[in-house]
This record gives sequence, C-alpha cells and structure tokens, in this order.
Amino acid sequence: MNNLDDQIRKALNPSDAEMLGDPDDGLRVDQLVISTFRSRHWIMTVPIVVVSLVVFALSIWCLVRFFDATEVQHMIGWAMGVITGTFMIGFMKVWFWMEMQRIAITREVKRVELLSARLIQKLDHSNQESLV
Repeated sequence: MNNLDDQIRKALNPSDAEMLGDPDDGLRVDQLVISTFRSRHWIMTVPIVVVSLVVFALSIWCLVRFFDATEVQHMIGWAMGVITGTFMIGFMKVWFWMEMQRIAITREVKRVELLSARLIQKLDHSNQESLV
C-alpha cells in the first residue's frame, strides 16, 4: 500500500468502510456478466449474445456440412463458413469482455471518487478546527 491508500482508509468512518467493503475485493465474473445486462448498454448486449449463439449454431452446422461434403470446392465453402463464424463469435466475445471491463473500471472509479470526497471532507474539517 502507498501513503494515499493509508490516508484514505484512515479517513473513512466505520459506516463508509463497511459500505465500500474491502478495496481489494472486486466483482466475480458471474456478477460482471449479469451487470452487463443491467447497464445502460443492455439494448446492445442482448442482441449481441443472441447473434453470438445463432452464429455458433451456424458454425456447427457448417462444420457438419464440411465433413459431409465430397467435393473440394464445397469443402472450401463450408470451411469458410466455419472460419467466418469463428471470427464473428470471437469479435463479439471481445466486445462483451470489454463491456464487462468497462463496468468494473467504472465501479472502481466511483469508489475512488467517494473515498477522495470523504478524505477531502475530513481534511477540510481538520483544517477548519486548526484555524479556530
């Protein structure tokens, strides 16, 4: 810990410390996944998850058709379907993980803002007492 972290922890009264919890504690992955559906971008998250599942099913179908194909030209076409679907799923999953990371970072920034506001309030209060 550095000096600022110690000052912030000392500035907290017991109710603030209880409300904020352990500073090293974060959301679990399952809580982050659920929080993406509760965020302001839920209108984008739901279709992306649905499209991701549909593209996964189509990729599996293309894979099955690939192994059933007898001509090389058809095999290449079905393989391109599998590759395209895999890339699409990958891109959607990267977006989803970035959305979860955004939510976690926003949460931590809000915690730091609250801690900083409490520290400033305590420092102002102690400065006013020293002036009197």
